[in-house]
Amino acid sequence: MKKIISTVFLFLLLAPQVQAISNGENLANEKCGACHLMGQITKEKLSRMAAPPYWIIGKKFQAANNNREESIISMMDYVYNPSAEKMLFPKETRERFGLMPSQKGLISESELRAVVEYIIDNSSK
Repeated sequence: MKKIISTVFLFLLLAPQVQAISNGENLANEKCGACHLMGQITKEKLSRMAAPPYWIIGKKFQAANNNREESIISMMDYVYNPSAEKMLFPKETRERFGLMPSQKGLISESELRAVVEYIIDNSSK
């Protein structure tokens, strides 16, 4: 009985975190997947990729910032206010994909935070 109660308690404790991860992943696929390579790589996805893959973006923001929160804030700022100065990729990447269009008005701040947290947390795996 104690084992069952412990298991249920653990599930209830972790359920919000699991929900947040799946929410971030779902939003990332929905809001970002049209341009960025998200999820499993397929020939079709590679052929229509119009921006760098999400995990590379996450790694770039992590390398350019001191900690997770700075990476999140920096990426959110870039998504809403992109500029060549803020772009973390080399010239060749900029020439291939161009500058990301602002997503201001297309994704709420809370949705964007969920997406960015998902990208940051899953780009090092």
